[in-house]
Amino acid sequence: MTSYHTSAPAGEMFDTPLAPLDNSHKFFIANIDFQTTAPQVKSYFAQFGNVNHVKLIPHHADGGSDQNSNGSTKKAQKHKGYGFLFMMDHESAVAVEQYVNAFPNNKIEMMGRRD
Repeated sequence: MTSYHTSAPAGEMFDTPLAPLDNSHKFFIANIDFQTTAPQVKSYFAQFGNVNHVKLIPHHADGGSDQNSNGSTKKAQKHKGYGFLFMMDHESAVAVEQYVNAFPNNKIEMMGRRD
């Protein structure tokens, strides 16, 4: 599993996986702006190939409920600023890994809180 830091609005924490999740195509994403949604992360990483699933880890202390990208909303909720990206296939995962490894400290420009 490769880790790197990511930045883009809260609300949607996850989408529905398109296929069974494969941990060999899984990336840990951190330093995500609290306003970033799972569809935004998915859209960004789609430039590298097929994205299977994005899950942003919810912050349950705010009392919110999950909101997802298929249109069903329970109540807006903030995430903790990190999550997981699952690419659909090996080629897509390799493309993400190569891109991320080109950045110092594995921090990519598109995403990332400006602390």
